[in-house]
Amino acid sequence: MREDGTVPIHLVTGPANSGKASVLLADLRARAARGEEPLLIVPTSADQARYRRELAESGVAMGVRVERFDGLLGEIVAHAQVGSSSPLSTPARELLIARIADARPGLARSLARTVAELEAQRVTPARLRGALRAWADADAAASQQMLLFEQGAPGDERATLQWLAGVYARYQQTLAKMRRCDRELQSLAALDALRRKPSLWGGRPVSLYGFDDLTELQFDVVETLATVVDAELTVSLAHEPARFAFAGRALPFQRLVGLARRHTQLPARSEHYVPCSRAALHHLERSLFQATAERVASEGAVRLLWGESPRAELGLVAEEVRALLDEGVPAEEIAIVHRSPADISALLAEILARNGIRYAMRRRPAFADTAIGRGLLGALRCGLGDGGLGDLLAWLRVPGLLEQPQLADWLEARALRSGALGAAAARALWESERWPLDRIERLSEAAGAGLVQLADALVAELERLFAAPRAGAAPLLGGRELEEAAALAAGRAALEQLRELERSSPVGGAGAVEVVELLERLELFVGEAPAPGRVAVLDPLGLRARRVRMLFVCGMQEGVFPASPSPPLIGEEQRRALARASGLALRGAPDWAQAERYLLYALVSRPRERLTLSWHRAGEDGSTSARSLFVEDVCDLFDPIEPQTRSVAQIPFAATAGEVGESAIQPLRDERVLAGLRERRLWSASSLELWASCPVKWFVERLLAGEQLGPDAEPLARGSLAHAALKLTLERLREQTGSARLTPTSLVGAKRLLEQALQELRPAYPLSVAAERLPGAQRRLRRELERYLEGSAESPSPLEPTHLELSFGFEQEEGPAPALAPLDLGEGVLIRGRIDRVDLGPEGEAVVYDYKGRAAPPSARWLRERSWQVALYMRAVRQLLSERVVGGFYQPLAGSEPAARGALNAEAGVELDCVRTDLLEQEQFERLVEDCAAAARAAAVEARRGALQPRPNSCAFGGGCAYPTICRCER
Repeated sequence: MREDGTVPIHLVTGPANSGKASVLLADLRARAARGEEPLLIVPTSADQARYRRELAESGVAMGVRVERFDGLLGEIVAHAQVGSSSPLSTPARELLIARIADARPGLARSLARTVAELEAQRVTPARLRGALRAWADADAAASQQMLLFEQGAPGDERATLQWLAGVYARYQQTLAKMRRCDRELQSLAALDALRRKPSLWGGRPVSLYGFDDLTELQFDVVETLATVVDAELTVSLAHEPARFAFAGRALPFQRLVGLARRHTQLPARSEHYVPCSRAALHHLERSLFQATAERVASEGAVRLLWGESPRAELGLVAEEVRALLDEGVPAEEIAIVHRSPADISALLAEILARNGIRYAMRRRPAFADTAIGRGLLGALRCGLGDGGLGDLLAWLRVPGLLEQPQLADWLEARALRSGALGAAAARALWESERWPLDRIERLSEAAGAGLVQLADALVAELERLFAAPRAGAAPLLGGRELEEAAALAAGRAALEQLRELERSSPVGGAGAVEVVELLERLELFVGEAPAPGRVAVLDPLGLRARRVRMLFVCGMQEGVFPASPSPPLIGEEQRRALARASGLALRGAPDWAQAERYLLYALVSRPRERLTLSWHRAGEDGSTSARSLFVEDVCDLFDPIEPQTRSVAQIPFAATAGEVGESAIQPLRDERVLAGLRERRLWSASSLELWASCPVKWFVERLLAGEQLGPDAEPLARGSLAHAALKLTLERLREQTGSARLTPTSLVGAKRLLEQALQELRPAYPLSVAAERLPGAQRRLRRELERYLEGSAESPSPLEPTHLELSFGFEQEEGPAPALAPLDLGEGVLIRGRIDRVDLGPEGEAVVYDYKGRAAPPSARWLRERSWQVALYMRAVRQLLSERVVGGFYQPLAGSEPAARGALNAEAGVELDCVRTDLLEQEQFERLVEDCAAAARAAAVEARRGALQPRPNSCAFGGGCAYPTICRCER
């Protein structure tokens, strides 16, 4: 404070559009010209980069230093000379508090935030306990309750605060014994040093711009520099009297205006708006949240977009941005804002890239989201003995760790198919055919030796993982590699602090599980600052200190913007009660509703030409999502605005970034693929049925035909074993009795042969890789097959099961029988297959059976449901074996209705127990077989042309798309 009693603070206030930045920059240029070397403090890294560039263009870059508030605190610590040791990191503080309070990570984080808040407000544990005693003394019942709590009985809110005070006191005592401090304590010690010796600062002027509120620690900095150190301070604050939008900013304004030597209140300005949008956007800035405001025409300056889903909404936004870029709007003049960008980052990145839009997005990925982070955590879990297959694979798949990365895929396929889902089993599978994984063993040994040794081993492993793909090179890092570098730095710093904490903390040591939790919670801060040629993706706070030409505010949903408040550990009522009883005023978070309103006001004042608000009506899971009432607050200021909309089915899909097709899926165009299809002659019945149900599904499953990593689905495994067991049972029954026909007499022997066949075949046909499911699955299959044998014996057939698993169209297989030729459907279409059973009669009659799991479509639905297999098999038996085919059936082996369904020529003279509607006249029977053959032939011809077309009504079982992430097609 100066001799005349004034404080050298210049407070500059005004609405969002009042030219505060111009006043501030002019002051900085003047100070730089006088050689004062001022500090400019801004909220974000993006603001830092922008004002450095702007000052450089003014020729004063060397005279002004631009920092964030952390940089100012670092400058204060350096000038105050309070020690060079780094303060305790946030994860280390949370871990220390978790030990002290014996709390889980969520509670430990909340406790750590509350402790930091108390420290910043200079509330010591003794002062907090004194306030609590004063509160308790005001109420005898509360005092008794406190006594009960201290004796171990459950307590009320006051008792909870007493417990908090105890944790806080033990935390600071522990720091003192460790001779360490945290960030708040270090900053306060530096400020106290400046108060004792103001000359340490050196008189460097400071300007704060872009802050709409100040924390208690930031207020302490302002007060210390202005009232004690006598530094010249210029503070810019958005505030305007009698405006509801600024209701949440009244307290910081009152605190600052009481200190200010000079207060400049700037009026609203509108010249920065584009002329065609000036009237509408200036009206929005001046009238938002006002009780009475007239409606004006938006004139295209305010637009509304909505989609049926988040993807549809963001797709619309991306199209609008793409159109603006094509019109020549610079990318750096466009910003996309979301209340929580991390929630949409992956989806938005995909959509922007697909539209060829370059963007810059600040992200806070987790350590565990990076390759080396996942790998280190995976190796640690494996070393601790509680990992799974995924953990081992995450480590093996770190780039550069394996010279042949495909070996990890080999392990995954082998492990999934064999059921080796635990890390130990997967590791044993690997080491049985590859080499020992000694590095995991070393982590296991380090964990047993103690936390210090484990931290040393983890740091070494992390450095090896990062260096693996870069050995012998000095590459320039960019893109995702910057995330890996940030993970290396953050992981190493956290582990080194953990090691230091373990060595110096008098509190009981941490376990290896805590190390896993620490690394899982570790966040990185990476990304690209807004730059020429890139659209900025920001949160609302990231746009406070600059303007853009076009602004898109996405996710205008209730519960998103305005955001829902998170309850603090010390509630507002508790703070008020403490203040009334003891005079201790703990400042809490500002009123969340007022804060959210101000945030919207600040946002809508940023665009110079156009503001676009967007929302969606339903989530990706179909749950309804209400539009934010903030949209109504904006719409109330304008004549009705017609929103643009887009449903999911209308969104075009492009296979490459920047290409937008006319429909979701286009026909195949690659000449090599088409040539292969044109030359293809041999097809299976199931392949043609699949094409007919959905060509896109056929493309994925039969043409792309990715290798199956997991085991066969249990229904498929059950079907394979059932087919093999029935074949072996009937063959042995024929060997023993001379006939494979099932009768009441042969039933007992058939059941015994079935049990033997199942026992013999189980090793080759595992029903499940989960050992706990095997007994039940085996019992169910045996009972289903026994029930089938019983049903067949109760209604014996006059025909003899002759051909079992009859193959045609395949190359020569082992066995005495020669290979049968494929079935020729004409037009160069050949069919191959394997018929489960062909029964023959004494007059050459033949009936075909195809085993099914449960569903058995009747012949009336064969064409409609594209079930052509039995019809094609009947034609194959007629053509290849020269037998007189009189019927064909799908035979279910499970379910409550085991009756066979299909078609039987009623005029053939063969009597079988079948459903009456499956009896067809000879002309109907022949026409059905020919129609199915014609449909299969047409499907093959269509497939040869590569005519892909999505058919979501018949793609997945019961309708719907089986591959929506590829097809992007809705019914």
